[in-house]
Amino acid sequence: MRRIGLPLAVLAGCGNSLPPPGQCAAPAATGDATVVAVQLVHATVGFDDLRYAPDLGMVIAAPEGFGQVFLIDPDSLAVTAITAPRGIASADAKAGLIYAADRANDQIVIVDVATQAVTTFALDAGVDYVRTSPTTDEVWVTMPGAGQVEVLAIAGTSLTKVGSISVGDPEGLVFDGQGRAYTQSSGNLVAIDVAARSVVGDWSTGCGGSHGFPQTDPAFGLAVAGCADNGGAEVFTADGQSRGGIEAGGGRAILAYNPTLHHLYLRGDGASTLDVIGVCSDGGMSTLAQVTIPAFGHGATADDRGHAWVCDPASGGVVRVTDPFGATM
Repeated sequence: MRRIGLPLAVLAGCGNSLPPPGQCAAPAATGDATVVAVQLVHATVGFDDLRYAPDLGMVIAAPEGFGQVFLIDPDSLAVTAITAPRGIASADAKAGLIYAADRANDQIVIVDVATQAVTTFALDAGVDYVRTSPTTDEVWVTMPGAGQVEVLAIAGTSLTKVGSISVGDPEGLVFDGQGRAYTQSSGNLVAIDVAARSVVGDWSTGCGGSHGFPQTDPAFGLAVAGCADNGGAEVFTADGQSRGGIEAGGGRAILAYNPTLHHLYLRGDGASTLDVIGVCSDGGMSTLAQVTIPAFGHGATADDRGHAWVCDPASGGVVRVTDPFGATM
């Protein structure tokens, strides 16, 4: 959902009616969760997305309206700033290229990481989020105003429109790396066959409204939907069976996931904690820790090194949370 600047209050949703979370045995911890702040700019900025790009091994932060994309090394915390159009607000990367959604100009901005050369691709409607497909040479963009997800084929440093998928009101987008993508629409979790570019599941959640990027656990065959209220989330199987729900408190749900540890990172925007939640193979959940973080931050991601990341717009940066818990089973 588009969001600019630092929110002044937690926006109420429509309430959730989630099933109980079930149970998941807590794994051993090697210590306490640690939080490290990473400064990007010396100003208050607006965030609506945060993404760890495995192809780059970097966290991508694209504060809206600032005119720069930031690449953060998850280990050293070194930051590289790349100049880009000011309208960008969402970004992903594949094969050395960053693809950023320029909401102000209805286009995708393509940045060569090595040379920092910038090209653009015009879209037919307003863009919200962008993600690259891990199983095809494609970039997918959500277009809520047009009620669709648009599919763009990668050809060198250019793009070509090759299809669109009618969704309704797409909110967030994630690929599971095994041929499926997930988005959300009006309180439903929507599953898409990537190769066929067709909807294969549309399941009602206990969320009063949808929010955030859905998450996936391919090894367990699970997907997680986010709610627009009380930091709510609900776990589903790949065939649409609900396995449990949980709430972290606060406002709109912001989600990230580590599929190796099977840990969900969940916060309601406006709440000053991030919940580290263990997810078991049957979809049961247990809260492992509540970590103190900045109260507002409309974006989260998880890298493959045991860190969760959340935005910190008031300080002009992000925070890295080290997860000390082992994998759930």
